[in-house]
This record gives sequence, C-alpha cells and structure tokens, in this order.
Amino acid sequence: MAREKILIVEDEKEIMKLLKYNLEKEGYQVFSSMDGEAGLSLARKSKPHMIILDLMLPKLDGIELCKILRKESQVPIIMLTAKKEETDRVLGLELGADDYVTKPFSVRELLARIKSL
Repeated sequence: MAREKILIVEDEKEIMKLLKYNLEKEGYQVFSSMDGEAGLSLARKSKPHMIILDLMLPKLDGIELCKILRKESQVPIIMLTAKKEETDRVLGLELGADDYVTKPFSVRELLARIKSL
C-alpha cells in the first residue's frame, strides 16, 4: 500500500524540520516547500493527500495559495499559522481550509487533527 503523501508549505525552517520528522515517523511521505509558488508547483506535481499550509509565506501567501488549490482540488488543508485572531481563523476556514491550528502548537494535537481528516 502506498504511503499517504503530505505537503508542508512553511517558511520557518525549525517548524518545517519538526513537522517533517514527526510525520515521517508516523509513516507519511512528506514533501516540503518554503514559499507559496514552489508549494503550488509541488502540490500540482506530487498530488498530496493533505496539505499543511502556513499563511505568511514569501512569493505567494497562504491565503492566495489556498484559493488556487481550492479551485483545483478538494485536498484537505490544515492552516498552521501565527495569526490567532478570530477574523483570521474564520477567513481561513471560509477560503476552504479544513482546519486551522495556531502557533505555537502541539505536535500530538496536529497529528490527531491530520488523522481525523
């Protein structure tokens, strides 16, 4: 059976390493990108089963990336961001994100949310 593929689009190296390590440990095949444009290209090429998406990204921000992805696919998207305001959470969910997690975050909680989607 093929492993489920998760794409992480995150510009903070330490968070990227933490997520990649923990997801691979759980058996996922992980692809990663540190900016929105590369993330979009990788999403189209790798056809992930899920995307973990930061909002504040270079080149193409997470909101625009989410809009584009939603027009092209129904892949589950978890927004992972430092933006904590209710308006930010509501906007993210209205744009098509399936879940919204704020930083700092619990890796165990994020893994549980991934499994539930």
